[in-house]
Amino acid sequence: MSATTDPLLAESDERGTIGNIFHELSRIAKNPRGALSLTGIGALCIFAIFVPILWDVDPNWIERVPKNQTPSWEHPMGTDHISRDLLARNAAGLGRTVIIGLAAVTIGWIAGIALGYIAGWRGGLTDTLIMRGVDTLLAFPGILIAIVIITIMSGTFFGRGIVPLGAAIAIFNVSGMARLARAQVLRERERDYVEAARGVGASEQRILWRHVSVNTFGAFAVALPLAVVASVLTMAALNYLGLGTKPPDATLGQLLMDGGRYMRFAPHYVLGPVALMAILLLSLNFLSDVLSERLDPVRRKTGS
Repeated sequence: MSATTDPLLAESDERGTIGNIFHELSRIAKNPRGALSLTGIGALCIFAIFVPILWDVDPNWIERVPKNQTPSWEHPMGTDHISRDLLARNAAGLGRTVIIGLAAVTIGWIAGIALGYIAGWRGGLTDTLIMRGVDTLLAFPGILIAIVIITIMSGTFFGRGIVPLGAAIAIFNVSGMARLARAQVLRERERDYVEAARGVGASEQRILWRHVSVNTFGAFAVALPLAVVASVLTMAALNYLGLGTKPPDATLGQLLMDGGRYMRFAPHYVLGPVALMAILLLSLNFLSDVLSERLDPVRRKTGS
């Protein structure tokens, strides 16, 4: 009797890790939404990385030019309310927003996935205790929990700034990821390959972390872009409430908040952060949708 092998896995085995990455990117790029997503993400990466290198202007330096100056050759995106270059500040704000968002999501996901895996695999009292704690977090609006965390941490040696903001967004991600991880483990632990691994003497820890975790990757890959979107929006809301980064540090949310005060007199102030945030959020949403199609066999066969 011949063994049946998933063609996707067979192709993956023939290529190395780098080859797999480029292969998946090429498959995503063949989808119109995927091409838009990769183009948007690539453009944002180029902007955040190369503008600070090529446009050698300190984003916090106060220029000797008029405040709220409209775009010009010297300042392509204009200046802000205290005569700082908006091109430099938008590039710095985009980079800081993405770094904080990705770092916070990564930390929150590690904690949430670990809790969800343990709860789903162990079951019983362990599952009950972990999930009741998660349900308690979900009972409150995420933005409210973030405000409480930032308020508490601001009174410690951390003060107000990136660390409390990142911690709030990380905890914001724990509960949802724990529930997703638990659901994936509950689905996978009854599969035949789990029983086969037990039959050859594999330990429970090895089965969970080496076998089950690999087969739950798809759900997390689809959820990651959406988690970053939610984190960026939460960060913007916290900045709008005055609970984000400390001046003069810039994030897209901070630039939006500052620019909103001068919209009547300097509408160019908000155009940069609005455009960058729109491209970022739309690109990540498109990427999540394309990954969902790519990893869902039913949608992949129907081409929907």
